[in-house]
Order: sequence, then structure tokens, then C-alpha cells
Amino acid sequence: MSEYTTVTKTTSIKDGRGKSFTVNGRRIAIFNQDGKFCAVDNTCPHAMGSLGRGRIRNGIVVCPVHGYAYNTETGACQTDPRLRIRTYPVIVEDDQIKVQI
Repeated sequence: MSEYTTVTKTTSIKDGRGKSFTVNGRRIAIFNQDGKFCAVDNTCPHAMGSLGRGRIRNGIVVCPVHGYAYNTETGACQTDPRLRIRTYPVIVEDDQIKVQI
């Protein structure tokens, strides 16, 4: 099992929003929903939009390009069931967000 990598501080991602990062060569997006953080692939498989620029609500991230919606726990697309994104384990220690890639 790979180690967790420190990515950013909890204060750097506003509630209901996400941010994109490169971690171990992989582009991911980390989201903050009411102080709970999750990480997914940054690229929407529908039209390659940056999910990190989208918003999160009720565990669903919405791509800002065409509005495709993804469950941040399962990666399943609610707009098109043929699509899926990868999700990553996240832990928070003190004010540091760490992701396992």
C-alpha cells in the first residue's frame, strides 16, 4: 500500500469548492464539503473539463464544462452511467490534507 502524500492545508480550499493539484504525476482535485475532504481524478471523462473548478454538494461534484455529476465516494457518473472517475483515500492530520495515490 502506498503512503499518504501531504498536498495542501485545509484552509486553502473553501467550503463547497475544489482545487486541482498534481500528486505523484497524477492530476487530482480535492474538495471541501463542510470540512470533510475528498479527492478524485481532476479530469472529467466526458469532455476533459477540470473537475477542480467545479462545486460539490451532497457528495456530488459537478463539472463546470457541461454539468456532468460524479459521486465522490464511488466515482460513478450520475449523468451518464457509462462514465466513472477514480477516487482516492484522504486523511486530515492537524491542518494538512493527505492523499493516497
